[in-house]
Order: sequence, then structure tokens, then C-alpha cells
Amino acid sequence: MRSTNVAIVGAGWAGLTAGIKLAESGVRTSIFEASHTLGGRARKITFNDLTMDNGIHLLSGAYSATLSILNQIRTSADRTNFDRQPFTFNYGSLNISKPSIPLPANKIFSFLFARGITVSEKLIAIKFLRDIQKGKVITEPSETVHYLLSRFRQSKTLIELLWNPICLSALNTDCTRGCALVFLNVISDALLGSRKSSDLIFPTTDLTSLFPSLAERYILTHKGTVNLGERALITKTPNKQFKLNNSDDEFTHIIVATAPHNVKNTFEDPSIIKNTLSIIDQFTYEPIYTIYHQYSKKVSTDHRMIGLNSPYAHWVFDRGITHDEPGLIGVVVSGSGQHQSLTHEELSKRSARVLDEKYGFGHPLWSKVLAEKRATFTCSPQLERPKQITEVDGIILAGDYTYERYPAVLEAAVRSGIKASKIILK
Repeated sequence: MRSTNVAIVGAGWAGLTAGIKLAESGVRTSIFEASHTLGGRARKITFNDLTMDNGIHLLSGAYSATLSILNQIRTSADRTNFDRQPFTFNYGSLNISKPSIPLPANKIFSFLFARGITVSEKLIAIKFLRDIQKGKVITEPSETVHYLLSRFRQSKTLIELLWNPICLSALNTDCTRGCALVFLNVISDALLGSRKSSDLIFPTTDLTSLFPSLAERYILTHKGTVNLGERALITKTPNKQFKLNNSDDEFTHIIVATAPHNVKNTFEDPSIIKNTLSIIDQFTYEPIYTIYHQYSKKVSTDHRMIGLNSPYAHWVFDRGITHDEPGLIGVVVSGSGQHQSLTHEELSKRSARVLDEKYGFGHPLWSKVLAEKRATFTCSPQLERPKQITEVDGIILAGDYTYERYPAVLEAAVRSGIKASKIILK
């Protein structure tokens, strides 16, 4: 029987997770990453001598697979690289936070203490959540989030200040186009799951240090290899194995853990997976813009995260609080919208103006716009996603887009990596 030798193309969170699980099982594992930085979309960048992130990612207490693998690979010295906080929601005029008086264990009732919506709207939102919890909310595959919310009498204010911000944050697709079924999965797991599932987990280090660097260390200590700056090209050999870049090594399995729009480019002859590619080719994509503004060190929003309900500033993160980078404010604008037509300079000015109107910050010392134009797939209703086991024996996909229960979030990437390793190990 031939020994298992696996190549993983892509060192994002999916590929690295697969590498961890295979390496710990004693499987020969080699990772190939075209970039010189680990982490895929969730990685560090350096600008003006500061280490920042390519995009700002927030973890959830519902990320059970992600938290489990982090605990597996972290040492005692790594234990302080995130800050776990109870659920709060501040968006525009809406504020939902844990009340100071004792409540029943069911956190749904924290909505009773929300500020910025009427008593009637509180009760309507609570009833909707209770109906989801009891399995009374049934949705059709073709249904959008907005249509679902309308069916359950959610007001315009609730949609604008609560449900659409959650939908846009999780699905990176607004509620008029987002898939209701995936949205319900997110709500069920994050808001209605275990006691700590709704916790907000803020990284306190750059994203590469949070997971990818630790994953690399773990894989190397388990005799795997990680190759950066190597763009892989897969060829199939006559004996039904695979080679990368005409190397002498032959691999029994390849895990393709790239972004979906790059899968085709990893094959010398893409036609061997034409059925898989025909599904991926139907995808459309959504952008994420991250704007960093550096102010004087005394500037602070006094919130780790706050939503401003502006087309030029959906969510604002205070890196002085989370990362000990005083005066550095990160602004996230998710999904498609009018901001896409602006130059980076104009978008930067408009987001800074929003901050100035809200906090009186004045002009930043400098700004940096990071545009991920194909950050995630559009999480639309009835979107067909490819299976991880492809039509070619030994070629396996991994990536958030393959995990059907969730949108393009880190937990989906990690779970897909675990599943890819299990396919090989079984």
C-alpha cells in the first residue's frame, strides 16, 4: 500500500487547519503558499512601521472549531492573544448590552433592556428569536433575509439597526440579497447557542500571530513543511499521483485551499476538474474595505467596536483598546455599495468625516485604505457550492466557500480544513 503524502496549496486558515490535523496524525504534509505571509485574507500587513491586519476580523464564542484548534496549538505564552467579552451590540442609535441585574439564563431577554427601539419592537424581536429557537421559523431555499424579516413583521428600524448590520457583518451580503437559511444558521449558533456562544472575541495581536504563525510552528514540529513564496501548479502523473511545479516529489493527495476564484489557476490542466469549476464559475463576489486612520495617541472611541450606520463607516474598531496601538482607528465597510465608486482618497476622507462628526477627532495624521474587491463570495439564496471531494480521486477542496452551513467566515474555513483532513485520514 502506498504511503500517504499530501500537498496543501494555500496557507490560509483552511489550509493550515488541514495541515495541523494531518501532521499530528503522522501524515507527510507539505504546504505551498504563493504569498510571503501566512493567513490568506486574515493576515498581518505592515505600514508606517505599524503592524496591522489586512482586514479586521472578529471571532465569536460560537466558533467552536476555531477556538478548539487555537487551544490545541497555543502554548502558555500565547494565552493572552485575544480578549473575550460578553455580547453587546452598539449600532447607530441601538444599544443592546448585558444588564446589571440578574436575568434568566436565556440571553434573548437582554433585548428587553435595549435602547433605541420601542417596547413593541423589543417584543417583536424577542418573539422572532424565540420562534427561531423553537424551530418555528421555516424558510425556503430561495428566500432572502429581507423577505424572511418582512414575513415575521420586523420593523424598518429593526431591519436597519439590528438585522441588516448582523447580516452584512456575517454574510458580507446585505439582507435584500442575503440567504435567509444561512442567516438563520448564524443566528441560531451565535445568539441562541450555549451560554458563551454569543461572546465577542477580539484579537489582541495581529491575525498572523493569532493563528497562522502558531499553526506553522505546530506543523514544523510535527515534521511537516511550509513553503512561502511558491505558486503551485498541479499536474497529474501517469501513475495517478500528483506533482507540483515539476518537482521530483509525488503526492497521493492535494488539498486545494485557495480562494475560490484562484482554484482554476492551480491546475496545469483545469479541465480535469471542470465539473467543480463550473460550480465555482457561478460565484459572484463582495468587497470589504478597511480604512485605518492614525490620530494622536489621546484619541479614543472608548469602545472596542461600535457601529455608526454610515455608508462610509459600518463598524469602527479602536486598536488603542484592543491592540495597544493608541490613536489607531480601523473602519470597516462591508459588501457592495456606493463606496465602491469612490477613490481610496475620497473614501478615506468621507470615513474620517464620519468619525469627526461623531467624536470630533479632526483630521487624521495619516490614513490607509485596504480594498479586498473579492473578499467573500456573495452569500445569496440557492447558491450551489462545490463538494470538497472533487471528481478527481485525491483532489480535495478546502475553504469557507465549501462549508454550506456558514457564510465566508473563519469558522467555516477551519471546519472545512478539518473535514478535508478527515477525508484523507479515513
